[in-house]
Amino acid sequence: MAVADELESPNLTHHRRDPAAKDEDEDCLAAPELLPLWFERGLVVATVGVLSFGGFGLLLAVVGHYSILPVVAVGTVLTVVASVVAWPRRAEHSTGARGMSRGIRYPAIGMCIIAVGFATWNGLDAAHHVAIGRDPGVNAVAGKWIATHGDLEVPADPQWATKPGALSVVLPGTYLQDGNRLEFQFDHLVPVLLAEADNLGGDGLLFRVPAVLGALALCAVYAAGCRFVRRPWLVLAAVGTLALSLPQLNVSRDTYSEPSVELLLWSGLWLMLVAYQRKRFGMALVAGAALGGTMLGRVDAFIYLIPLPMLGALVLLAARSREDRSHLRRLHLGVLIGAVPLAVLGMFDVIVRAGHYYADLHTQINELQLALAASVLVAVVLLAVWPRLAPHAAGVSDWVAARRQGLAVGSAVVLVLGLLAAWVLRPAVMAGHNEAIPLVAGLQAQAGLPVDPTAAYSEYSISWVSWYIGPIAVTLAIIGVGLVAARMWRRIDPAGALLLTVAGFGSALYLWKPSIIPDQIWAMRRFVPDTMPLMVLLAAVSIAALGRVVATSAAGGAWHQPVVAVGATGMLMFPLGTTFPVANFQPEAAVLTVVQAACKTVGPRGAIVFAADDPDGLLLPTAVRTWCNVPVAVLTRPQSAAELQQIARSWQASGRTLWVVGSSADAITKSARGVTAGLVA
Repeated sequence: MAVADELESPNLTHHRRDPAAKDEDEDCLAAPELLPLWFERGLVVATVGVLSFGGFGLLLAVVGHYSILPVVAVGTVLTVVASVVAWPRRAEHSTGARGMSRGIRYPAIGMCIIAVGFATWNGLDAAHHVAIGRDPGVNAVAGKWIATHGDLEVPADPQWATKPGALSVVLPGTYLQDGNRLEFQFDHLVPVLLAEADNLGGDGLLFRVPAVLGALALCAVYAAGCRFVRRPWLVLAAVGTLALSLPQLNVSRDTYSEPSVELLLWSGLWLMLVAYQRKRFGMALVAGAALGGTMLGRVDAFIYLIPLPMLGALVLLAARSREDRSHLRRLHLGVLIGAVPLAVLGMFDVIVRAGHYYADLHTQINELQLALAASVLVAVVLLAVWPRLAPHAAGVSDWVAARRQGLAVGSAVVLVLGLLAAWVLRPAVMAGHNEAIPLVAGLQAQAGLPVDPTAAYSEYSISWVSWYIGPIAVTLAIIGVGLVAARMWRRIDPAGALLLTVAGFGSALYLWKPSIIPDQIWAMRRFVPDTMPLMVLLAAVSIAALGRVVATSAAGGAWHQPVVAVGATGMLMFPLGTTFPVANFQPEAAVLTVVQAACKTVGPRGAIVFAADDPDGLLLPTAVRTWCNVPVAVLTRPQSAAELQQIARSWQASGRTLWVVGSSADAITKSARGVTAGLVA
């Protein structure tokens, strides 16, 4: 039994509940630590480092005064101060007997090995995504622009307006603002982090930032998972499953925003649980900052904040004493103080520096803002009204207590059957639709499917997840939801309540309506920050429960460890088999080399027009404008030789040479008549 204890339940020698209950699942706020002190401290430093360097760098970029020296100076000071405020203390941290502590230390070391391997593996195959086909290209180009220009405004090169010919100065991935400047789409936390890496280590380091963020995000999921599942080795297997899944690899190899949001979300959840257990105001501050900091990376991160006010009110109402309520109010205030400034900075960034993007999404953002306001209102009403209703609710409490077992089983069955129906039956009875998207129609035609450009395929969202972590893992995750819900009727599990309400709320919304173009693997980015981590952890909950059932059976402890080991191995095998054939995929490999070759050919005194109706004109002008730092425009129709000569002479008067760029010699000669094309790259 010593081995089984080490695998399943480290350090249960302290803070035990009533022995008569024989409940192996210790209350998260009373149970001993399942992370080594060094792991906790490292995760705190990593989280506050991303917030400090990213947040301060973003503030400077938004106001147009970004520079690496003040970012390094102030970011370092902020990181040190915030780390001290939230520093895990040895006096608060116990890992129990030596044998039990090995069951904590070794899986944590394994998690670090996985994280280093993950960062190395994905860093070797990092994308060179500078073509503006989708978000990663915009993030990379915006990061390079910030690194070299210190702001988020791209001059619209007004000299083009004086040139003859049909030209467009609105570059892909940007919006024209006030007629004289361009602004990049999206939130800008990731571009700022990329800019800082570029200033410190050039383009090579810029494109490897997501791999590092993805590795740190895995550590954050592991930390929160240890408080949720309370089986470190099993949590390690769950996080290994996530690390091998193609969606996690895809966003960690390319310049997506999801790894940064995933890191801040799960670090924030973990820090919140630790803060409430140890009654640490400083940890609550940093937990709030991490959760509010998700707004720096994604405009829809309101989703993670919406459940918090109602959950906080319920926690206050459930407090057993006036002293507990006093501590909870203080910690709630810490979370609020930490979250608000960074959430406001995130909104300020997207409104001021991506105003047209914000306007395009205003309807959806407004719905999320209203939902957050409603959550706050409900929380306030609960706190005001419940004390008056509580004396009259004794009968309800007695009724619930008398039927606790039936309510637990009933709620679990309803949840499990409902989720299974959403997975298996929903595609047969529902069909999601969006506005018409030509890309969807083109992909349908290629696949020989009926063409419907409005098809959203949202009814297949759970199936999408199963393609990458496996149908068995998804089934176990669904069962895990039922187990956690049933456990809540017996006793409140803070980790389960927090993770299911925050990560579960966002997952439920996006599984119902992903609100994304449904081509794979692009659409899976929507599920990386919350759904994929939550599902692998819920699958681990089911495996742990199966292990407990086996341990209490006639076979007893002899089969307990093998059953859990087989379950953990089974979780890992499916994503490994799915990923192995494409293990070294590299998005947009070497595209940056083409851009750099063009810059070398054109030189610093050039001016570039892209051929009309050419793929390069749709994808590369913004990257060329940024890396080459020369005026760039796109021809909106083919030009005559006389028109081109006029444009060239006009630029020559300004000391620049005109270049026409396209994807092929044929594209150039069709669009720019009278020129002879040569190969650049």
